[in-house]
Amino acid sequence: MTPTLAELVKHYDRPGPRYTAYPMPPAWPEDFPESELKEALGRADEAGGPLSIYAHLPFCLRRCAYCACSAVASPTYKPAADFLDALEAEVDLWARELPRRREVLLLHWGGGTPTYFEAADLRRIFKAITDRFPLREAAEVSVEVDPASLAPDRLPVLRELGFNRVSFGVQDLDARVQELIGRNQTPEQTRAAVGQARGLGFGGVNLDLVYGLPGQTPATFRRTLEGILDMAPDRLAIYAFAYLPRLMAHQRRLPAEALPGAEQRLELLILASEFLEKHGYVPIGMDHFARPGDELARAAASGRLVRSFMGYTVAAGSDLLGFGPTAISDVAGLYSQNEKNLARWERRVRGGRLAVHRGCRLSGEDLLRRWVIHALMGTFELRWGALRDRFGVDGPAHFAEALRELRAEEPWGAVEVRAEGVFVTPLGRRFVRNLVRPFDAYLPRLSPDTAFSRTV
Repeated sequence: MTPTLAELVKHYDRPGPRYTAYPMPPAWPEDFPESELKEALGRADEAGGPLSIYAHLPFCLRRCAYCACSAVASPTYKPAADFLDALEAEVDLWARELPRRREVLLLHWGGGTPTYFEAADLRRIFKAITDRFPLREAAEVSVEVDPASLAPDRLPVLRELGFNRVSFGVQDLDARVQELIGRNQTPEQTRAAVGQARGLGFGGVNLDLVYGLPGQTPATFRRTLEGILDMAPDRLAIYAFAYLPRLMAHQRRLPAEALPGAEQRLELLILASEFLEKHGYVPIGMDHFARPGDELARAAASGRLVRSFMGYTVAAGSDLLGFGPTAISDVAGLYSQNEKNLARWERRVRGGRLAVHRGCRLSGEDLLRRWVIHALMGTFELRWGALRDRFGVDGPAHFAEALRELRAEEPWGAVEVRAEGVFVTPLGRRFVRNLVRPFDAYLPRLSPDTAFSRTV
């Protein structure tokens, strides 16, 4: 029996983690000791191999009403100039802890809006990082960009520095939706930014959309998808809007009555998925799409897809360093997150201390469950043979309770539990955040008030 939208929403729509990490950050203790992070960095230095680096550059000219990122809206440039001194100090601190391991395979700048920074300061940030952590020749170097506030000199500087992939935040092309979310980004600005990136020779142009925004309807979102198709992006991300007004006070400016209901949100997701697949894009994980020849699509087909705090990637270092306020690191079996408050982060790093605020040392069981969850979210399958080869674990016995829960919770065949493993069906791919929950040992222990976005 094929379920209706109403039945799917009733069954699946609930708050839940996105599982870019496991355990997820709400389960990490606060006031995490700096000494533990330093010990982990010592182990990482001995292990060797290339690194991944994420730099969080939090400044924006304005705060969009829909945004769930950790951003600092600053129409004046002075706070950003002060930030740069602190960022250089922080990169120095990390470099001292890694005297022998510096080479970088993947560098990503997020925000905020990294292109908020003036051209000379973009060069300064890049030099501060790459002088201490040099890039491999074939490194992926990517950046997030807001086309609505993009000065004409920013992309040329980034390309000159060696950035080879750019992600443009679009959210939606509809003027009414843009007005309601306080962004007012025109289709012409988006097309001009994409055209400039193509002309400069960026090897990858990604566009990010969000479904579930106020004012969106299937008709308006279809027009957005048609407009996006004309821009021919290499990759697309279709993110669910994380509406968390209790946590994000600025989201209270949004007209709640204009938000699509749960059934319409699911309709928007299905519309986007079917439209993009019809026009040749390959679905990647739970929210990405890529052209068939794109490296991400090839990695998904061969089981090489990597999931981390930066989403889905192809090649990543075995350890991730996070610079800037709120940035998260994943080093030698330990997670750490920097101070979220800009002023506290600056005081810590200027005072010669790593700015870790909370963190988690992963147990063997954590590493096992993380691998299981990320395998299902990246490749939509969990093969018991691969689990046994990697961890020496009998999967059906170890996860007997999780498998019972999966079977009981899936009335429409969203997942198949077979002798050789667990396999997510095409229906289940849209709800994979729900399907991995039985493998999460921490979720039942968290407070019911823990703030997660909804899974539909």
